[in-house]
Amino acid sequence: MAEPYTEEAWAPWREAAATFQALATAHAEAAGESRDELEMAVKMAVLHPEP
Repeated sequence: MAEPYTEEAWAPWREAAATFQALATAHAEAAGESRDELEMAVKMAVLHPEP
């Protein structure tokens, strides 16, 4: 059975998401890339890794 929602349990996930968002923004700006395209590429790589 799933555990009920708690702020404490979700805090690490929110922190990781905030860190990813900040790093993606910084990288896209430094590389002159579209932040949205960069994020989409990262998500695709995570969801569909190459063998």
